[in-house]
Amino acid sequence: MIRCRRRHLEARCRERGYTLADVAPCIVAEDGDRLTVDETHPAYPRAKPGLGDMVADGLAAVGITKERVQAVTGRPCHCPERQAALNRLGQMVGLPPGRGASG
Repeated sequence: MIRCRRRHLEARCRERGYTLADVAPCIVAEDGDRLTVDETHPAYPRAKPGLGDMVADGLAAVGITKERVQAVTGRPCHCPERQAALNRLGQMVGLPPGRGASG
């Protein structure tokens, strides 16, 4: 559970492409402007995958991972940088900003 102000939850919703009405089921309690939010609830506004995240997930599904690329080539793969660059490119054409380059 997290506690936050309504405006902070609204900002998180906007940046991740949700409306407050979309995430209302994850609000457990309201005390004036303060909200108690269940961040484990399915309605919580999670970051949507960006283009780079989708490519990374697709490659991982067929066994191409950062670790395997590094093992085969013997040097850093720079996968996180490519993933972040693809996320930025996707944003330019209207896709969500993405989760980042954690993979």
